[in-house]
Amino acid sequence: MPLIIPATQGVLAIKISRITGFPLGYAQLEKLPDGEKYVRISADVEGEDVIIVNSFAHNPNDMLIETIFLIRTLKDYGVKSVTGVFPYFPYSRGRFGIKGEADSLGVVSDLLKNAGLDRMVVVDFHVKTDFGFEVLELTAMHELAKFVKENFDMHDPIVVAPDEEAVRWAKIVAGDLELDWIALQKIRIDAENVIIDSAPKEVEGRDVLIVDDIISTGGTVVQATKALKRGGCGKVFVTCTHAILAGDALRKLLECGVEGIAATDTVLSPVSHVSVAGILSDCLSKIFR
Repeated sequence: MPLIIPATQGVLAIKISRITGFPLGYAQLEKLPDGEKYVRISADVEGEDVIIVNSFAHNPNDMLIETIFLIRTLKDYGVKSVTGVFPYFPYSRGRFGIKGEADSLGVVSDLLKNAGLDRMVVVDFHVKTDFGFEVLELTAMHELAKFVKENFDMHDPIVVAPDEEAVRWAKIVAGDLELDWIALQKIRIDAENVIIDSAPKEVEGRDVLIVDDIISTGGTVVQATKALKRGGCGKVFVTCTHAILAGDALRKLLECGVEGIAATDTVLSPVSHVSVAGILSDCLSKIFR
């Protein structure tokens, strides 16, 4: 039976342990006065399968270094395998394609591979890339669709993908709810600012459900909401997997007219109404059965 080690942002580890029955281990994790990370494995892990649970939201660089130290230390002490459960994974939104930009996701994947990670479990990963080890991608969209159906009071709703990248998630939710879907066109100016074309005529007089994987600054959803309102839609609801809500993003979303928001606990936030512990537990139980 594998051992689960919660990292600094590993709250989901406790939920997964309760569902799967896999025991919880312990690691001493500290940030030293000079900013360096200190990691120590206190359990006897030789010959064990170990699962590290960590979310990289809000402090991605610290969490990455911590995780790399954990993986390498576990390998040094003779574990059988290391599985990383990283519900939210940083640097996954890709590059803007400007000459001279760093391949940040490629660098991060090399760090994890060189540390000795055997496999990784992620949820609604933004881009596809070759990590050099097994990557299992799960989706929280089915669970989010259930919550929306039970909790959002919508009139003649239509599902909206705020940009082309969100289409694959919008299709899943629309299929589960048996609704039509449309996609808006987005032009990104920089990390925080986007322009979205006017909403199609299909939204006039209808409530809309915006579906996306990540809400960070909220810029895309805010502009989408404004475009939809100009198009004559009714109420606007939002659902996403990873509600990072950097800065005052939540206030901006509510101020622009969003009626309700539902996200998961891949990132803990005021709108994390849906847990991914169940789908993660099912996946891990299949791996280690």
